[in-house]
Amino acid sequence: QRRVQELAVVTSNGKLLIYDVANGSSLRTVDAHNGFINCVTYSFDSSTIATASHDRTARLWNADTYACLYTLQHDDFVWAVAFSKLNRSVVASCGRDRTGKI
Repeated sequence: QRRVQELAVVTSNGKLLIYDVANGSSLRTVDAHNGFINCVTYSFDSSTIATASHDRTARLWNADTYACLYTLQHDDFVWAVAFSKLNRSVVASCGRDRTGKI
């Protein structure tokens, strides 16, 4: 199910905030990272949220429970994270360490 009524927002202090766009109410606050979060995105089926952070990790979150499903470790800041359109179980991240992780 697509989450068209949700907005994911990230903060400089490592929080992942989920809002209801219809009324602006806060649905959830997640202590997602130990530093600035650079990127957030939903998977195409909206079942997973991915975040990328200055704490050298990209993380995958269950969009229903907000439990951390997986952590991709880098040697420096992680700038971006994205899901594959062709395979919903594939995610890629890229970091300041000049590496990409899949």
